[in-house]
Amino acid sequence: MRFAFITPRYGAEISSGPEHACRLLAEQMAQRHDVDVITTCARDAATWKNEAAEGPDKIRGVVVRRFTVTQPHDAAAFEALTLRLQNAPPSRADELEWVRQLGPWSPGLIEHLKRQHRTYDALVFFSLHHATTVHGLDIAPDRSVLFPYAQLGPVLRFGLWVDVFRKPQGVGLLSGAERRLIREYVHVTPAHEELVGIGVDPSPQQTYPRHQQDPADVVADEDASVETDGQEEVGYLGGRGIPFRRRHRLYGPILLYGGRVEPDNGCEEMLDYFHAYAATDRDTALVLMGAKMMKIPEEEYVKLAGVLPAGERMVAYEAAEVTITPASDDLLAEALMESLAVGTPVLASARNEAAVEHCRCANAGLYYATRDEFVEGLRLLMTNTKLRERLGENGRQYVRQQYLWDAVMSRFERLVMRPRK
Repeated sequence: MRFAFITPRYGAEISSGPEHACRLLAEQMAQRHDVDVITTCARDAATWKNEAAEGPDKIRGVVVRRFTVTQPHDAAAFEALTLRLQNAPPSRADELEWVRQLGPWSPGLIEHLKRQHRTYDALVFFSLHHATTVHGLDIAPDRSVLFPYAQLGPVLRFGLWVDVFRKPQGVGLLSGAERRLIREYVHVTPAHEELVGIGVDPSPQQTYPRHQQDPADVVADEDASVETDGQEEVGYLGGRGIPFRRRHRLYGPILLYGGRVEPDNGCEEMLDYFHAYAATDRDTALVLMGAKMMKIPEEEYVKLAGVLPAGERMVAYEAAEVTITPASDDLLAEALMESLAVGTPVLASARNEAAVEHCRCANAGLYYATRDEFVEGLRLLMTNTKLRERLGENGRQYVRQQYLWDAVMSRFERLVMRPRK
């Protein structure tokens, strides 16, 4: 079968949001079917500047077709329009103007879909608000599927979204929280929907049960490593999380955060809360695994691991006693799922309904809403080894049963093939 995935922008540098979900799903689907990604030449949603070359390319098995954006984003005008529409009931023309100003505005992309849509078995649109979806869905609604990546906000009150949700033959969801938001806030129940989510693909090294041990017993001796042709010895030195600990000289218990280190995704709050916890536990380190986009405290207990490839990320999750997921609006909860996949429990922000849902369904983590809850939850996890082991095993089973890529792809195929019946 042949599918078109339509997304405002596309690339490995986009690590969150509907565009990230699009890439993850497209790369998996491309292993089974022919997949074209229809997108723009823009990389930055703040400007919609054309940075990539127009035309087709092939990236990791996916054919990517890029089209020029003809209207740059005017942030000041868009903000003024947004505020005006929030303060007075907008007309449909106002709402469509908001979509146009949000962008990306790419007439060539829409024209391509009009000419070529019959060559695809299904058109899969990512993002609710963008012009690529709002205008693209009109072309072949009977063969279209929408992944809205719906999040709570004032503009979700626009009446336009009711019509957008009713156009496609199927709606794909990334979390149960998204389903509740659409039904209770937008007041729409799609005729066909599927809770698809995203998958995790742990390597064989991550398939064994979590084994707790004193990190000092296994990594304290700097002379213990044996290397052959640049590769660490398999076995003792290749055990659970040990390569990550040795590489970053981590000899005590560690907490892990995996994501961009920036203030608007909960990191600032997490660092503040961890400072309060560290007042009574100076042995535990907070390891930040991701691009550093903000100033961090110069404290001995805060360590930087930098950006790691997927395989090394999974080893890092193995090395941790607990993973912290502080983001409040991450529908994918990717770091949380990766941590659960290798049997490491999580401490998540209670403001992230998707993360809380996974914690509850898996019985594999705790969540916090205040500094005191963060400190007490972390203290409980760090002092109760049996609890960590039990939560970790629960998480592994949850991911194995519902969120390995094979299961996710089965749900995706059920959704996109339903309009063909």
